[in-house]
Amino acid sequence: MYRQTQGAKIIDYLKKNKFITSRTAIQKFFITRLSAVIFELKEAGFEFDTSERDEHGFTKYRLIK
Repeated sequence: MYRQTQGAKIIDYLKKNKFITSRTAIQKFFITRLSAVIFELKEAGFEFDTSERDEHGFTKYRLIK
């Protein structure tokens, strides 16, 4: 049985959607520490824009590359 990593779930989601927030990560994937997953993805070479927040104050993570 193949289980997709949290990082892979986030990258797949961002390839289909403009951004993800902690709130979305919790609701869709039960990922409670999105910032830690993003940190690991950055270490792996991915780049993100974090300059915006949603209406609830959550950071919007956008995949740059």
